[in-house]
Amino acid sequence: MRASPPPTERTDQQDPKGGAGEAVRLTVPVAMAYIPLGVAFGVLLTASGINWYWAPLSTLLIYAGSIEFLAVGFMVAGLPLYQVAFTSLIVNFRHIFYGLSFPIDRLRGRVQKVYGVFALTDETYGITTAGPGMHLTGRQITIVQVVSHVWWFLGALLGALLGQVIPESVKGFEFALTAMFLTLAVNAVRTSRSATLVLLALGAGVIGYLVDRYVVEESFLIVSLLLYVAVISGMYQKEKERAK
Repeated sequence: MRASPPPTERTDQQDPKGGAGEAVRLTVPVAMAYIPLGVAFGVLLTASGINWYWAPLSTLLIYAGSIEFLAVGFMVAGLPLYQVAFTSLIVNFRHIFYGLSFPIDRLRGRVQKVYGVFALTDETYGITTAGPGMHLTGRQITIVQVVSHVWWFLGALLGALLGQVIPESVKGFEFALTAMFLTLAVNAVRTSRSATLVLLALGAGVIGYLVDRYVVEESFLIVSLLLYVAVISGMYQKEKERAK
């Protein structure tokens, strides 16, 4: 009699109801932000006097929205490499914490895992760690990341091509990413139904702002994240001790 595969392997091989279509559907909110934001990025890049092809190329090689916007200023100003590296570390410092709970164990093979790390953005992290996305298989997670990457690429390409047509006076594209973050946050809160975590996040943000304003400049993100992680880690440890 043929032995059945382990449960983990079977789960990864057989997508739950919806399959690839469900994974693509989850990227629709991402598309609603990535396309207009990518257009804004392409317009900004071409308006800065940089060749249009750098917009789609950067989306393939860098794929980090905030840094890509900053990279335009870096190229125009000709900043030294060490300053670019330090700024990139500060801006993307939050991704260190994303790696603590990103379900990389569901991904199979070196290529899939390497791309999973490379394409771990704020949006795909929010999708795969909250709501329906918590139950995605490794294949579906990769589909979410690839399709999201395509949305960003298409937006930047479109913006680069239309960069000299859209007037510089047009504003508001940059708010699309903020709106999407708010939507993902609301969905996460509705799923967890935990007011405590929200209050802790707000408290960490307030303290981070005060430290950034009065103690160390450009430290808001690092201080807020470190404080929040320290508090919830302490809460988790206490829960484990109570469960013993």
